[in-house]
Amino acid sequence: MSSGVVIAGGGLSAQRCAEALRQGGYEGPVRIVSSEAHAPYDRPPLSKALLAGEKGRDDVALRPSDWHGDQQVELLLGDGAAGLDLDGRRLILESGATLDYEHLVIATGSRARPLPGTEQYANVHTLRTLDDAERLRGALEPGKRLVVLGAGLIGQEVAATAMGHGADVTLIEAESLPLARALHPQMAQWLVDLQREEGVEVRLGTRVADLIGAGDRLEALILDDGSRIELDEMLVAIGVIPNSEWLPADVSVLTERDEIHAVGDVAGGDHWELAAHQGKAAANEILGNEPAPVPFTGWWSDVHGVRIQGLGSPSANDEIV
Repeated sequence: MSSGVVIAGGGLSAQRCAEALRQGGYEGPVRIVSSEAHAPYDRPPLSKALLAGEKGRDDVALRPSDWHGDQQVELLLGDGAAGLDLDGRRLILESGATLDYEHLVIATGSRARPLPGTEQYANVHTLRTLDDAERLRGALEPGKRLVVLGAGLIGQEVAATAMGHGADVTLIEAESLPLARALHPQMAQWLVDLQREEGVEVRLGTRVADLIGAGDRLEALILDDGSRIELDEMLVAIGVIPNSEWLPADVSVLTERDEIHAVGDVAGGDHWELAAHQGKAAANEILGNEPAPVPFTGWWSDVHGVRIQGLGSPSANDEIV
């Protein structure tokens, strides 16, 4: 019996790869391995509808609960990838168990980048997983002082969602104008103005200089301009780190092997559409099909009830009309 396809990671790319394999007629074993306890789910709602309480776990699942069983896609949850035996074509799991593979799809995604020195504080959050979102949602209450460190899309979405919960929100960003490259300077400024109009205190061009805490609670930040920000809860939204440290070589080197494929964040698929495409593309490679054209990268965001959408890569020289 073939050892089949092992997909290391349980996100969007992994799910789309499994779907495309079955749709393409692949009959061998397909196994999705994830360190999380949940079947593949959609991450964009974590900072918006799920955090706001408008959606629950079932609503963000990428497929109904019976899909994997019906399609004979085995889910191995709560035991992520920890190592790789290239010569033996064997994936090593965190538990020490091993899985043989004919093809391996590396789809382990990324994790939130922490703020050094905050590891001991129970009221300092990151937002990357379903469990993260549920913990943060439980901490948001009317009148709570929430500091959001980092004004990228995640930080801005959480700031807006928290305001909807009645929290008192301060948004702190080291850049003088966040998202200027990703959006456009004019659009980025419009978004900052919108946050301020909705009651968010926005502090730009400043960094954390010191942390003031007691026991397992962070109580305040000292910024590099000397100001002190008191807080009840803090979200750190300062980027992500690819989950690739378990690999014996760089992804670009590993994928030179015919039996290894990489998708999602570990392969530069940091947009939803691109991650979904890469999952399907890996399945096409395994099936021996012609590659599909790469889609335009797009993104969307919901902030204070306003839908913002983008396609392609904007330039500061572009004119907004």
